[in-house]
Amino acid sequence: MKKNINVEVNSIRLEENTETPIMLLLDPNSQKVLPIWIGTIEAVSIAYAQEGIKHPRPQTHDLIIDIIESLNGNIDEVVISDLHDNTYFAEIIILGDQGKVSLSARPSDAIALALRANTTISVNEDLFLNNS
Repeated sequence: MKKNINVEVNSIRLEENTETPIMLLLDPNSQKVLPIWIGTIEAVSIAYAQEGIKHPRPQTHDLIIDIIESLNGNIDEVVISDLHDNTYFAEIIILGDQGKVSLSARPSDAIALALRANTTISVNEDLFLNNS
């Protein structure tokens, strides 16, 4: 069985040459960092969630949280689960009236949602081993 490591969003930085945002996920126990390149819109959404910025009308990630909650669900956890062809994959684990549902997502979207839902973010430990 795959073991997951709880992480936190350490920071979002810009790659020097391309100015592409890079999200750094930190394992607080080992101090290992997993860099994931993300889009600018997602980087802004994550930064807003980290800073607690609320807009008068819901942005996309806020709207998704509102939809899940209106259906009596909540986000239990997001997991950065796999890597294929230099692309990371994530799962959003939702608990609702029908039980647990796992949805595939981009890591940046999953983390933007997790920060808004104040829930656990974890990474499959194999991804840290492959990134070392």
